[in-house]
Amino acid sequence: MVEKCRVRGLTKRFGTTTVVDDVALDVSEGEFVVILGPSGCGKTTTLRMIAGLAEPDAGSIDIDGRRVCAPAERLFVPPEQRNIGMVFQSYAIWPHMTVFENVAYPLRVRRVGGGERKRRVADVLERVGLGQESDRPATALSGGQMQRVALARALVFNPAMVLFDEPLSNLDLKLRERLRVELKSLQRETGLTSIYVTHDQTEAVELADRIIVMKAGRVVQTGTPRELYRTPTSRFVAEFISTANIFDAVVEGFAGPGFVRVRCDDGRALIAAHTVPVRPGERVDVVVHPEDCRIEATQGEHAHQVRITGLRYQGTSTRITLRWMGTEIDVVSLGTLPAIEEGSEAWLHIRPEHARVIPRPVP
Repeated sequence: MVEKCRVRGLTKRFGTTTVVDDVALDVSEGEFVVILGPSGCGKTTTLRMIAGLAEPDAGSIDIDGRRVCAPAERLFVPPEQRNIGMVFQSYAIWPHMTVFENVAYPLRVRRVGGGERKRRVADVLERVGLGQESDRPATALSGGQMQRVALARALVFNPAMVLFDEPLSNLDLKLRERLRVELKSLQRETGLTSIYVTHDQTEAVELADRIIVMKAGRVVQTGTPRELYRTPTSRFVAEFISTANIFDAVVEGFAGPGFVRVRCDDGRALIAAHTVPVRPGERVDVVVHPEDCRIEATQGEHAHQVRITGLRYQGTSTRITLRWMGTEIDVVSLGTLPAIEEGSEAWLHIRPEHARVIPRPVP
């Protein structure tokens, strides 16, 4: 695959605080990469350095095979010369301009002729669903329309890639969901290479080809949404990528290839899968996703007796809180509500492949 962006050793300090610490990432042509992490983890600062809006203290950035930044080489290419489109959280739409004028601005700066400018603006407005809004003033647009204008402006000059800084966070839930679908569809149709920053796990999983998870300025895991969901390498990633039940347990022994018996301090025991080596006596975290559990009225294989302590209706699903030997965990039941009542006894079924062991880091 053609490499569009290559980052190595990227570091940024503010005073004595290191906000981006030795970050490395690669983005291939046509790939949609999401940088995910909590507030203050360094994801937006990383994006701003790639865009040229902030200068790193160390490392290098290559875009389209061309080095654009390397402090050790005293090299810094300004943002307007990096051929990058940018979509900001605040939209950055000029209120005194029409939709056409907002989108055409990057072409005017690049001195693209009038006829070509009109053709390219008309084409990109059609692509983002604003073909009939060209003459409208920016002040007459809804939040969703302003976001599309910002995207059109970022696309109109055929950039090497587009950077998104939490562009949907100011929109209401339904509009955010719709624009996520539209943005992913547009990206697939155009082959647009993208780096997208967000703290929203749902947004990241739905949009990304690959997710880069950051914590405290560092990359802690990179992978497809499925890889991060199914095989997190740390408790932090497991908790951040999804709503998971995580148990502190000890490995008691092996239970066949790829499986071990684990036991919690309160006596709860189950068989769990592992993808990296663990040994008996080792203390580990065990991840069980709420949607991977089943609640039944009768006992079966890999079943554990529990008491139902809460039911929360969530439209298409019900979140069930249950007590298992003194510990509360959550189970999600899709579709119609199971025939159980709060306070009743039931059986929790966890298949071994749905319980995953995460080794703890060596101190």
